[in-house]
Amino acid sequence: MNFILLTGGLILGWSLGANNTADIFGSAVGSKMVKLKTALTIAAIFVILGAVLQGSNTTKSIGELGKINAIGGAFTVCLATGLTVIWMTRAGFLVSITQALVGGIVGWSLFAGEIVNVGSLTQIIKAWIIAPLIAFLLAFLLYKYLHKLQSKVKINLFTIDYLFRLAFMILGAFGAFSFGANNIANIVGVYIFSNPFKNIYIGNLEITAFQILLFVGAMSIALGILTGSERVMKTVGEKILKLSPLAGLVVVFTQAIVLLLFSSDVLRKILMLLHLPTLPLVPVSSSQVVIGAMIGIGLARGAGRLINFKVLKDIALAWVITPISAGILSFVMLFFTQNVFQLTVRHPIRYTLNKEVIQEIEKLGIDTSQLKTLQGKIFENTANARNTLLSLGKYDKKQIYTILEYMRIDSIVVDTSKLREINLKWFTPEEINEIKKLHRKVYIHSWEFKNELLKSPVFTQKITNLEGKKDFEKQFELLEFLFRKPYK
Repeated sequence: MNFILLTGGLILGWSLGANNTADIFGSAVGSKMVKLKTALTIAAIFVILGAVLQGSNTTKSIGELGKINAIGGAFTVCLATGLTVIWMTRAGFLVSITQALVGGIVGWSLFAGEIVNVGSLTQIIKAWIIAPLIAFLLAFLLYKYLHKLQSKVKINLFTIDYLFRLAFMILGAFGAFSFGANNIANIVGVYIFSNPFKNIYIGNLEITAFQILLFVGAMSIALGILTGSERVMKTVGEKILKLSPLAGLVVVFTQAIVLLLFSSDVLRKILMLLHLPTLPLVPVSSSQVVIGAMIGIGLARGAGRLINFKVLKDIALAWVITPISAGILSFVMLFFTQNVFQLTVRHPIRYTLNKEVIQEIEKLGIDTSQLKTLQGKIFENTANARNTLLSLGKYDKKQIYTILEYMRIDSIVVDTSKLREINLKWFTPEEINEIKKLHRKVYIHSWEFKNELLKSPVFTQKITNLEGKKDFEKQFELLEFLFRKPYK
């Protein structure tokens, strides 16, 4: 059954490949620098390589998708998201898989009666607005500078043509590699704890179940690239703005830089050391970045009148419709999955207010006088716990969210054999040794597990500065999802 339910993610992978390949090679194809078949082949190969070789770093995606605690729910959300993107793709619109996925997850949260993390959602939506603006400005300045440089440098036309084609293919291959590495989590992230595959041993070589999952997900993206991306590729490369080779190259380069700004922790640290502003490390829409870059180039060329604003208006409308449609479709399909096909789409999350929980909440400076009247109670779902806290009339929404986080029963079981399933570059050897000391220990709440880790000098010393605290939070997020006992 789990193999059948995996098809939801594979459909999502196909739709991702079909729709978003245009972000990488649309400008190259539109400017006639790279043939369509060549672009599709390069994209398919390097997407697979990126997903398999660099796609194991799934912390962010797990954090976003981990709230879906039943494989039936994961299947339905992926299927609803994939169908939404396929529908928009068939209409020729360039949409964001992240937008559709966020809409699908919100739909699940509403159906399951769970809380949407408004803070994270707000950051992502802000990034959807900021990213194309940065791309617009960067592409405008880059095109202005390179255009002047090109007019001054005297090079044989055949040499220029060769250099442009080579640059497009190199940057396109790198973009496809990064695309696979960054987006594979959107395809398989919700299945990471219900993986139907098993480890394979070929002599001394071990291929883990997770690597197989990554490969299967990557193949679904590659299939979407090869069989369904031509129409959207032409929308980006031809209909929005007729691109010169230089303009197309600026689009590809701009996209790479902007995505790096929103995804690279190393670059973020460098900017902080230079006392420069940084951006949140959240998923952004590569589609929106490409559109922003094209508008910037159009204005830099003094050819704003050549921009097809009708197509832009349709795409902007699609950006609004996509998450809403995915959310509604996800909600409706979850109803049928649960009531018609009798599949579990959610496991109720239980909450408790015991003495230890109240003490931890007190440490945050929150008044617990009224919470003490509820001590010993267990709530069978989020809605009951939230409504009870609201009825007290003492706490705002932010405080209620914090209290619920501490009340939630997580059932953390430390099984260090699972460490082989993650990329250990997140941890030092000393940190791994400290984690192994907790093998077989059980914690009711995730904060208990965190407090236990922080008893070790290795982790205590790490959180003495802001960057150390952020690194520890990433580590803990990964460990929490790795050791959390599946809901039943």
